[in-house]
Amino acid sequence: MNARRSELVERDLAVLWHPCGQQRDYQDFPPLEVVAAKGCRLTLADGRQVLDAIASWWCKSLGHGHPRLRAALIAQAETFEHVILANTTNEPVVRLCERLLALANGFGEDAWGPGAPAGRRDGHFARVFFADNGSTGVEVALKLALQAQAQSGRPRRTRFAALANGYHGETVGALSVGDCGLYKDTFAPLLFPCAMIGGLPYRSGPEDPRWQDVAEEWPAIERALAPLADELAAIVYEPVLQGAGGMRLYAPALLSRLRAWADAHDVLLIADEIAAGMGRCGAMLASHLADDALADIAVLSKGLTGGFLPLAAVLTTQRLHDAFDAEWSAGKAFLHSNTYAGNALAVAVANAALDAYAEEAVLAQVAANGPALRRGLRALAETRPFLRDVRGVGMMAAVDLRQRDGSPLDRSQRTGWRVYREAVARGALLRPLGDTMYLFPPLNTGPGDLRAMIGILADSVDAVLG
Repeated sequence: MNARRSELVERDLAVLWHPCGQQRDYQDFPPLEVVAAKGCRLTLADGRQVLDAIASWWCKSLGHGHPRLRAALIAQAETFEHVILANTTNEPVVRLCERLLALANGFGEDAWGPGAPAGRRDGHFARVFFADNGSTGVEVALKLALQAQAQSGRPRRTRFAALANGYHGETVGALSVGDCGLYKDTFAPLLFPCAMIGGLPYRSGPEDPRWQDVAEEWPAIERALAPLADELAAIVYEPVLQGAGGMRLYAPALLSRLRAWADAHDVLLIADEIAAGMGRCGAMLASHLADDALADIAVLSKGLTGGFLPLAAVLTTQRLHDAFDAEWSAGKAFLHSNTYAGNALAVAVANAALDAYAEEAVLAQVAANGPALRRGLRALAETRPFLRDVRGVGMMAAVDLRQRDGSPLDRSQRTGWRVYREAVARGALLRPLGDTMYLFPPLNTGPGDLRAMIGILADSVDAVLG
């Protein structure tokens, strides 16, 4: 470590509280000093380059330093950077709403790409509410569902259900509907109860012969929902891909079953598309992987701006919006607010990101390279008994570290963390989820860089587990 980096790390450790980790770990595994980033590569102060194999917490869907996004940010900054969205409007924010609705409603790129005509097309989603980030977007969705039910003549519908093993963010409401104890157990006194629906139809990915089959699991899920049918305001879920819960995948057909059940019981659906959406699973929304499965509320963030700036969009149906449409004296207004809702800089970058998704054929790149990513991990697991349960969809693939007999590792040994350290030393950022290693690179990562990520993962696992 050169003197300059050592000095900065010492200053860092004296003042900076890093997110989601034990601060003591940084004493012998110091933070990486990043001086530049482009594409899927981070450049460090000592000259090394590190592959960002997790898209910087899953948000850098178009890689670092994308020129189109950077140009949009600079151009908007020269006009205005932020104006309160309450009682104001501007062309970029209206255009983004129109384009997001067309995208979410399943229209083609001609309806939401750079040449899309102005105006809203009829479709399932009809309104966009902006928040600051994914967690606050989920909070908005929960509040919308609760208030909409009350104002639609169903005030007893005050409970929420969620899919087991899900994760929806770090605010109190988002933690309440999540099921990852590592993040929520400490804060139990703050949280409201939420029914967790288990027995999910987990699958390995699109190559799994049961990928679109939930016939075996659905009856038990339906039985679990039945006692809640008269009290639920909404069911919350990550469609298809459960990220922080271990990169687990379930059959997309479950979404169609939930949609039909919710319609029959006046229950709303909230789709947390924060990690799974914006092309990650091979479609612009993960919900598009199933038939007739769009939720009443969908939350987008992360890849929405290509990871340049924080922004969340909460999409709703017109029917839900109409539950709030009344004279002021009726007290039905939705009074949630985030200071930076609809931030002009983030909106400009989001519009540019949609341009890039359309003109740079991002979904086609995912379709071409995603299967190779999964094949690469399967090839590793075939010769390494300590790699189990390879799974993946779109531009995501994951594998679990296990004992040679397939049993779980002793979590106190922090095997995944040790593999992570080895990978960083070899040139890839592979931050694990416990003993689950995964690749979640920018969607436009090329075949050569994908092979390099897989190779570093193999060498790192071998170094730790032999």
